[in-house]
Amino acid sequence: MPKRNYGWVFLLSLVAFSAAPGLCEQWYKGALHVHSLRSDGDAAPEVPVSWYKEHGWNFVCVTEHNQMQNRERFRDITENSGPTPEHVAMLKDKFGATWVEQVEEKGKSRLRLKTFAELETRFNETGSFLLIHGEEITSLMSGPHVNGLNIEEEIPAKAKAEAVPAARAYAEAVAEQEAKMGRPMLTILNHPNFAEAVTLEEMLQLPDYRFFEVFNGHPSVNNWGHERKGYPSTDQYWDAVLTMRLVKGQNNPLYGVASDDAHNYFNFGTGEANPGRGWVMVSASTLDAAVLMDAMKAGNFYASTGVILDSILREDTGLSFKIKEERGVAYTTKFIGSKNGCSTESHEYKDPNGEIPERASRVYGDEIGEVLAESKNTAPAYRFSGNELYVRAIVISDKPHPNPFREGDLEMAWVQPVPAN
Repeated sequence: MPKRNYGWVFLLSLVAFSAAPGLCEQWYKGALHVHSLRSDGDAAPEVPVSWYKEHGWNFVCVTEHNQMQNRERFRDITENSGPTPEHVAMLKDKFGATWVEQVEEKGKSRLRLKTFAELETRFNETGSFLLIHGEEITSLMSGPHVNGLNIEEEIPAKAKAEAVPAARAYAEAVAEQEAKMGRPMLTILNHPNFAEAVTLEEMLQLPDYRFFEVFNGHPSVNNWGHERKGYPSTDQYWDAVLTMRLVKGQNNPLYGVASDDAHNYFNFGTGEANPGRGWVMVSASTLDAAVLMDAMKAGNFYASTGVILDSILREDTGLSFKIKEERGVAYTTKFIGSKNGCSTESHEYKDPNGEIPERASRVYGDEIGEVLAESKNTAPAYRFSGNELYVRAIVISDKPHPNPFREGDLEMAWVQPVPAN
C-alpha cells in the first residue's frame, strides 16, 4: 500500500483552503513568463508590458534569458531583424519621442532598451498594475529552463548541464537569495516538454520544485505530448509526479501554472509566441509582489487559458468552485486523481517505430491520474470517499481559444491539487 502523505496534509492545514476572495481578497491576473528584445523577443520591453496592462493583466513577471533587466543594453536598428526603423517609429508614436533613445556609434544607429526600474516608473499603478522582476535561468543547448520570480540578483546558468544537478542548483540559488533578501521568491520549472528539458523521472529527483508549467503558449512546446520523442502530456506528467511524491511521503505538492512564454508582439496567430494564451489568477489581499508569491506558495491560484473561476474551496473534505459562466458556452469539469493502492509500475516508452527515444519519460499505468468524476455543472464539487491520494480539476469549455497554441484548442482552466486526509 502507498504511504499516505500526512506531512502534505499538515502543510495545507496551515494555510487557507479557500481561494474565494472575500472582503480582503481578490483575484489578480498575472503573466509569469515574458521576453523582449533584451533576450530573444521581437519588441522593446515597453511593448509587452504595455500590451499586458492594456489587456487587463494586473501583474507581469519579466523573465529574460540569463539576465536581470538592470543593465545598459542597446540593439542595432536594422532593416531585417531586431528593432527595425518601423519598430522605432511605432515606439515614438505610442510612447513619445522623448521616451525613445537612439544613439549613433561607428556609423550604426542603436536603440537603448529600457531598464526594469524605468519600466516600473512608467507603468506601475498602485492597486492595478505591478511589474515583478525575474530571470529565466536557461541551460543552453539542452537542459532545464527555470524561472526565478521576484529575485534581485542574476543567477548564472550552467551551459550543457545535466538536467537534475542543474535544476537543483538553480532552485538552491533562488532559495539562498530568498533567505538573503528576506522576501518570498518562486522557482518554476518551465516547459518540461521543450528541447529535452526535464523528463518525468528527472522531475521525481527534484522534490523541492513546487511549480511547473502545465501550459506554455510557445508553439515549440509540446503541452499535449510528443509521440516520437516520448513526452507525455503535461497533465500526465503532473499526475505521475503528484502520485509518486505522495507515495514516497514527500511533503511538497506540485502546482501547475500557465504562461505565454511570449516572444512575438507584431504578428499574431498560431505558430507565433504571442501574449494572451495562458496566465494565472491569484487570490491575494493586495497587489504586492511578496503577497502574490506567498499566495501562490499556498496554492491560492489557478491556471487558465480563458475559463474564469471563483469561490475555490480546497478543503480537507474535497474540492469545489464556481465557473463564471459565459453565455452560450458549455463546461465540462474533470476531477483527476490517483487512488490509494494504485499501481505505480512503469515501463520504457517506445515510439511508433518500436524505438526507445533517448530522453523519453517512462509510461505509467491508467491508475495514475484517473478521471474520478465529471460534471457539467457551473458549481462542480468533489468530496473525498476515503480512497483517494489527491484530487485536482480541469475545466474544459467548448469555446475555441481566439489565438490558440494549437489549432482546435479550447479555453480551459486547471485547479490546484488537494491531498486526501
